[in-house]
Amino acid sequence: MANNNFNINIRPAAIADYAALEKIYLIDRQQDFPWVKDPKLEDFEHDSHHEMILVAIHNGQAVGFLSFYRLANFIHLLFVHPDYRHQHVASQLIEAMRTQATGPMQLKVVVANQAARDFYQQLGFRAIKHDDLATPPNITLEDTRLDQYPFLPKHRR
Repeated sequence: MANNNFNINIRPAAIADYAALEKIYLIDRQQDFPWVKDPKLEDFEHDSHHEMILVAIHNGQAVGFLSFYRLANFIHLLFVHPDYRHQHVASQLIEAMRTQATGPMQLKVVVANQAARDFYQQLGFRAIKHDDLATPPNITLEDTRLDQYPFLPKHRR
């Protein structure tokens, strides 16, 4: 059950956060990404290179993160430590990123991950492309809540 009183702070990640973010990334991929062969701690830095990273902090500890490729307004990685799921961490990370994006955010979600698809739909994302040839097959989603984008020109909201 979600705890609505769960207090987190969202801020840009610092180099000092990377050890905790590497662990979250590794744990989540080991548990939920069976197609990723032999995940490693150092995958985080490689996979998020040149991306803006927001980190969710609870009681001084990193509990989740979002990596964002600014040029494409693309959410590349969104991971929450398993102990902190269903506490609105991921939704707060997305809400924070909306205030930074310059256009409708997009992301990819694995077709078989129905829980993630439902989560993103609740947040206003809709399917714009299906790639059944990818491994694993995925769907590109785009955010529809353009009124929450302060940097988006008013005529596009």
